[in-house]
Amino acid sequence: MSSGAAHPDRALTTIVVTGGSGFIGSAVVALAVEQGHRVVSLIRECEPAPEFEGVEHRVVDWSDAPGLCATLAALVPGAVIHCAGSTGRAGEDVAVLYRANVETVWDLLAAVRSACPDAGVVLLSSAAVYGPEPVVPTVEDAPLAPATHYAASKVMAEGLCRTFAGVDGIRCVAARPFNVLGPGEPGGSVTSRIVGQFEHGSAGSPVEVKLREAVSVRDLVDVEDVASALLVLASRGEAGAVYNVCRGRGVSIGDLVAAVADAQGSAYTLEVEDPQAVGTVSIGSPIALAALGWSPRYDLAESLHRVLTSRRP
Repeated sequence: MSSGAAHPDRALTTIVVTGGSGFIGSAVVALAVEQGHRVVSLIRECEPAPEFEGVEHRVVDWSDAPGLCATLAALVPGAVIHCAGSTGRAGEDVAVLYRANVETVWDLLAAVRSACPDAGVVLLSSAAVYGPEPVVPTVEDAPLAPATHYAASKVMAEGLCRTFAGVDGIRCVAARPFNVLGPGEPGGSVTSRIVGQFEHGSAGSPVEVKLREAVSVRDLVDVEDVASALLVLASRGEAGAVYNVCRGRGVSIGDLVAAVADAQGSAYTLEVEDPQAVGTVSIGSPIALAALGWSPRYDLAESLHRVLTSRRP
């Protein structure tokens, strides 16, 4: 972590959110509104505006530096939370991935430096930067071993965060969420794949759950808890630092299946394609974030209840 001084709480009257229609971004928007902040979503012309009553939006062109600066200068935000970017979807051009996750961060931080240098900026990174075999529990100064272009792009974005903090004095921090679950999570996530199989089971019969393996361990954190962490970091994060966002507890995929079955009240059978799989373990240390006063609100059972409730017609 950076050696820069931490900043005390300050009133974040206006919070600017990018990616406000996405999984994590929409949770940030909802929680910021609930906390009484003025929330403004920055979107590109081709993106939908967040569907929240009272949330403003501004259409921006990330390549238009003067226009972006003018927008931020007019808003005078107390915080900018950057959730926009690419998750590295299958078939996506790698160049598009790096433009979305690195160039956009440069554009944003340069605009903040010019237009609202006192704003707290939070960049959404990922625990993927640690690679597939980190030391467990993983602390923020663990070696980085990005194994995908997505993870590499997040490492590069974090580098920009440290540089703008150290050279330009921007109060920029990076957040590294571990495995996020909750209402609206993407269909490709492990939780969504499991829940989807339970939803398509036959009434009165055990649900047949099929997975590649069930021994990998994941640190699952609710999307609303991630949103609360990002808002805490916007006001209290140490400039240039990175923070894990996690519960610090691991759940095997097999145990996750059992937890979903309990939440659904369903019997199940589990078939794994590779019974000899060794699996991977991803468990973070939340100590640095906890020192700022953050703690998760939801346990796994409560998060799964929220997921299941949100998917019912």
